[in-house]
Amino acid sequence: MPTRDEAIEKVGKMIGKVKVAMLVTFDQDGSLRSRPMTTQQHDEERHFDGDVWFFAERTSDVVREIEANPIVNVAYSEDGRYVSLSGRAQIVMDAQKKRNLWHAELKVWFEGQEPESPEVALIQVRATAAEYWDAPNGVIGNAVTAVRAMLSRDEESPIDSGKVQM
Repeated sequence: MPTRDEAIEKVGKMIGKVKVAMLVTFDQDGSLRSRPMTTQQHDEERHFDGDVWFFAERTSDVVREIEANPIVNVAYSEDGRYVSLSGRAQIVMDAQKKRNLWHAELKVWFEGQEPESPEVALIQVRATAAEYWDAPNGVIGNAVTAVRAMLSRDEESPIDSGKVQM
């Protein structure tokens, strides 16, 4: 079983490979709402400190939902690797932080606006817990490994999974 620091490092490496996540918020009526968001600073070489960042329009539904209820979930999935981050979000309007995370492609998404624009907001999600499932052999490969383990009575799972408090 990995230590807390090892588990956090593993989560960081797993999400560092995934560009788009599903950000889940609560709608006005209390129902869950999920939408794809591009993670900023998703370079796996950077140290994961429990925070993930997204850009959004200041007047968007996702911003209003976070302001009303900051409890969120961020889900990542790619090639048999899954991560679920539970945490609290906040809207950040700091111009320097927006400039630090800004890249040219965002200018198209924000219709020519610059990061300093009051219409451009950052969403900071501070994870309080993370769960991960790492099944790098894919569905078929893991099924074969599971059958092999059952036949040999080997109880070791082909899937590395864990939960860590941040």
